Amino acid sequence: MLASDPATTGPHHVSEAVYDFGDQAIPLLNIGGVRGEMEGKIYLPDGKGPKPVVIFLHGRHSSCYGPGKANPAGWPCTVSPDSTEQRYPIPSFLGYDAPARALASNGYAVVSVSANAINANDNQRAADYGAQARGELILDTLRMLRTADAGRGVVYHDAFTDQDVSLAQALTGDVTPADLVGRLDLNDVGIMGHSRGGEGVTAASTLNDALPLGQQFGIKAVLPLAPVDYDRISLPNVATATVLPYCDGDVEKLMGQHIVDDSRHGFDDNVLRSAVLVMGANHDFFNTVWTPGGWPSGTSDDWVSLATGADDPVCDPGSATTTRLTAPQQVAVETAYVSGFFRLTLGGEQRFQPLFDGSDVIPASASFAHVSVTATQPAGSRRDIETFERPDPAVRTSGGVTAGVCASMGGAGGVTVPGTLPYCSTTLNEAAVPHWSPAQWAWDVPSSPMLHMTWTSPGGQVRVAVPPADRDIRRFQQLSVKMAADESVSTGTDLTVSVVDGEGRSWSAPVSTLNPMAVTRMPGVSSPWLRKVILQQVTIPAASLRRLDLSDVREVRFTAAKGADASVSGGVYLSDLSAENRAVGGRVPVRQATVDIVPAHVEEGSGPGTTQVAAVLSRPLDHPVTAYVSAFGSATGKAGSATRKVTFAPGRTCVAVPVPTYGDTLPSATASTAFKVSATDVAGAVMGDSGFGTLTVREDDGVTGGVPAPEVGVPHDVCAEYAASLSPGRLRVKGDVAAGRTTVLSAGGYRPGESVEFRLRSVPLGRVLADSRGGASLTVTIPAGTAAGRTSLTAVGAGSGATSEAQVRVRQPR
Repeated sequence: MLASDPATTGPHHVSEAVYDFGDQAIPLLNIGGVRGEMEGKIYLPDGKGPKPVVIFLHGRHSSCYGPGKANPAGWPCTVSPDSTEQRYPIPSFLGYDAPARALASNGYAVVSVSANAINANDNQRAADYGAQARGELILDTLRMLRTADAGRGVVYHDAFTDQDVSLAQALTGDVTPADLVGRLDLNDVGIMGHSRGGEGVTAASTLNDALPLGQQFGIKAVLPLAPVDYDRISLPNVATATVLPYCDGDVEKLMGQHIVDDSRHGFDDNVLRSAVLVMGANHDFFNTVWTPGGWPSGTSDDWVSLATGADDPVCDPGSATTTRLTAPQQVAVETAYVSGFFRLTLGGEQRFQPLFDGSDVIPASASFAHVSVTATQPAGSRRDIETFERPDPAVRTSGGVTAGVCASMGGAGGVTVPGTLPYCSTTLNEAAVPHWSPAQWAWDVPSSPMLHMTWTSPGGQVRVAVPPADRDIRRFQQLSVKMAADESVSTGTDLTVSVVDGEGRSWSAPVSTLNPMAVTRMPGVSSPWLRKVILQQVTIPAASLRRLDLSDVREVRFTAAKGADASVSGGVYLSDLSAENRAVGGRVPVRQATVDIVPAHVEEGSGPGTTQVAAVLSRPLDHPVTAYVSAFGSATGKAGSATRKVTFAPGRTCVAVPVPTYGDTLPSATASTAFKVSATDVAGAVMGDSGFGTLTVREDDGVTGGVPAPEVGVPHDVCAEYAASLSPGRLRVKGDVAAGRTTVLSAGGYRPGESVEFRLRSVPLGRVLADSRGGASLTVTIPAGTAAGRTSLTAVGAGSGATSEAQVRVRQPR
C-alpha cells in the first residue's frame, strides 16, 4: 500500500465556474470548415501565485438530446438561435468532477473542455476522425487561459448568434476574470483525454511541440484514459501514462498500448512512459455523465451493451465471479491515478512515483482494485541491454527452445501486407492482442516487435549476451524485462530467469515468484476479447544480485520450466531487457520537425499504373526520421492500397511514395475520387497538422450528367514539384492593367496539360491548359468594376498546385 494517497482532499478551497463563449466561437482544425464551442469548467484553487494547469478532454459521445426536429448538421443542437424546437447539449465535460476536485484542492488549476461540435462532425468531415481538431481545441483553450492570466480581455465572436462574448459574460459560477490574472502557470501543464480525447491529447502535445518555442506551452505530461489510437500518433518529450481498462466494451482493443509501444524507442528523449492496466474497469464509468444515472440521456455500461461476449463472467457485473468495478469504485481508481500522475509530473511530488514506475503498490483509496503498471524508464535512467525488436546474434537458444522476433498480427482482422518479420499472433481476436492490433488509419503499419519464445519440454534456454559496454550495472537499481504468456498457454506457465557474471556466478528465480501475471494468461471465459496478451513487468532488484560482480554482468538467461499446472510446454513474449533506475525525467523545450503529406492530383489514365505521393519533412535534420505512409484505396477503385516505410536521411526533406492506380476508358458519374493518405508512427519527428492528406484521381473519360474537373496534367517528380511550390514563380504581365481592358498573362513551371487558372486576387479571370513545356499564357479582361490601386494577380495549376504571382497597380481607363 502506498503511504500517501493522491486522492486525498488537499488544503485549498476550490472555486468552480462554467465558461461558455458560444456554440460556434472558434474554427476547428482540419474538420471541413466547421466552427465549434469554446466551453468548459474551471476548478481554481485559492492561494496566491500561479498554479500548474491540467486540461481534461472528454471523448466521443452524443452531442445533443431532447425533443425537437433532427438537426442534419449535428451541431449546434438548436437548428437556429430563435428555434422553439429546442434540443440540449450533453455536458460530457462535467463528468470528471472527482479527479478535478482532488487536483484543485491540492493546488492545481483544472479546466475540463467541451468538444461536442467535434463529436458531431468528426467521422464525416475529418480525415483523421477529429484527433487533430481535438488537439488544437486544447491549444486554443490554453491560448484563452494565457490571455486571461495576462489580464487582457478575452473575447470570442459566436458565429451562431453573431455576437461578441467576453470572458465576464462567459463565466457562470464562483470564478471571475480577475481571479484568473496571474494564477495560471502555463509552463507547467498536463493534459488528460478520455477515449477519443485520449488521441486528442497526444495530438495536442505533438502540435504544441511543432510550434516555435515562443508559442509553445509547457505540456509536460499526457494521460490518455481508455484512449483510441486510430492514427498511431507517436508521442515524444512528455511523461506518459496510458490507462487501459481490461473490461472496455468500447475501445476493446486497448489501443492506447500503441502510444507507449510506438514512442518508447522512437525518440532521444528522457521521460517516463507507463501503461496502467486496470482490471475490471469498463470504458464509460470514467465519466459520470456517461454512467447510468448520471444524465437523462446517453448513458450505458459499455461492456453490458456488447452484442457478443457480454456474458463473460470475468466482466459481466451480474456474475458471481465478476472482476468488474462498480461505478463509484472506478471513479475512485481514476481519481487516484489521474491526480497522482499530475501531482508527480507537474508538482514534483515524488511520493507518487511508485504508482507509475512499475512498482507493485496501490493507493489506499483504490485498495479494492487490481492495477498493474508496466513502465519504460526515462532514457537517461536506463540502459537497454536487449530490446528484442530485431534479430540479434547476442540472443541465442539452446535445448528444446525456439525463439524468434515477431511483429503485428495476421489472419482475419490483422495486417494484410506481410512484413519482414513473422506475425506474433494469427489466431486471437484483435481485441485480445493490444500490442499488435491494427489501427484504423495505419492498418498495415507493423507494430510492437518482440521475441516469441516457445518450448515443448523444460530445460531449454534463451541466452542474452550483455554487450561489453553495458556489463557494469552498479549504478542501477534493478534489471527488468517485459513478459507475457502466449496464446498456447491454457492457464499459466513458468520459466527461470538467471543473471550470470564474468566469474560464472549466477542468481536465479522463477518468474512466477517475481510477477505471476507475467506467466499467467489473463482472465476470460467466453468473450473473444478477453484472455488478452499484454506484457507485464518482471523486476529484479539489484540488491538481490549482491553476490554477483555487478561491474561485469555477462549474460541473462531464460530457462523453460514446468507450469503451475504441471504442463511441460509453454510460450512467452519478451521485450525490453534493461538495467534501470526508477525516475520520471522531464520535458526539454524543443521545436519538433513534422512529417506531412502533400495533396496529390493525378489523371485516371486508361489502365493500371503507378503514381506518387510526397511525404515531406518540415525542415532538414541532422538525424534520420522514419514514418509509415499509407494510402487507403481498394483493388476495385481508382487507386489501390499501399503502405511504405519512408526514411528521411539527414538533410533530406521529401520522399516519393508509390501508389497503384487503376484507370479505364469509360466515363463515370463522379468527376474525381479522393483517397486518404496518412503519415503515422513517426520516429525522430512528429506527425504534422497535414499528416493526413489526399490523393485525388480525376475522371478523364468524361462525366455522365456532370461537369468534368479541371485537367491536372502529367506529374513531374513529386518532390521537385513540392520544392517548386515553396516559392511562388513569376507571373509576367504584358501591357497595362486597367479596369475593363485586356492584358496578356503568362507563366511557366506547370505540368504539361494541366489546367492553369488566372485570378485577380480571388476573382477567376480564366483558365488555359499548360503547353508541353509547362508554359501557360492567356489574354484576360480585368473586370470593369475593379478599384484602382495595387493588387495581386496569380496563376495556379490544378494538379501541381504551382503558383505564379505578380503585384500590379490597377488603373482606371482614360
